[in-house]
Amino acid sequence: MKLKFATGHVSVRVELAEMQQLVTDGNLSETIELAGGAMTVVVSLVDEDIANMLFDPNTATIGFVYPRPAVEAELAKPSRNGIGGYFEQGVFSLAIDMHDIRQQAADK
Repeated sequence: MKLKFATGHVSVRVELAEMQQLVTDGNLSETIELAGGAMTVVVSLVDEDIANMLFDPNTATIGFVYPRPAVEAELAKPSRNGIGGYFEQGVFSLAIDMHDIRQQAADK
């Protein structure tokens, strides 16, 4: 899992196997080491048409919620931009790392 912050955009990139695990289990979490500390990233699926992101500065946790059908569709046919939503300062997204997709295609 990779977490990227840019002005007005937060993106989570996962490997194909991680996306498959997310669809199977309904959630995925990982602690990512950053300069100055660690951040826990939690991605959860819901059966509603809702996408949301929440950051808790007290626990250094960032959580994402995505609709299960959208994640299943992204897993079936990965896109460059993935799926996303909006928050007060911009947009957030979840996508399969395209390097992983290309590597798996080359390995076949």
